[in-house]
Amino acid sequence: MKSISVHVVGHAYDEFKSIAARTGRPVAELIREAMAQYIESRRRAGRSVLDIPPHASGALRARWTRTELLDEMLGR
Repeated sequence: MKSISVHVVGHAYDEFKSIAARTGRPVAELIREAMAQYIESRRRAGRSVLDIPPHASGALRARWTRTELLDEMLGR
């Protein structure tokens, strides 16, 4: 594990200390968890819609043009 120093706004650290006291966990553990959640959210945000597997919902009733599909998605 790598040790780091971070400068934080006082009220944010106070909030972390309060949460740590209520949950019986060290502040460092909460910060590590918050960092892991941030990394995971960024990882998910970088995914493409093309990475999502298709849903097996049956055959298409009709072919849509690119414009028709975009209009449907944007509610036009």
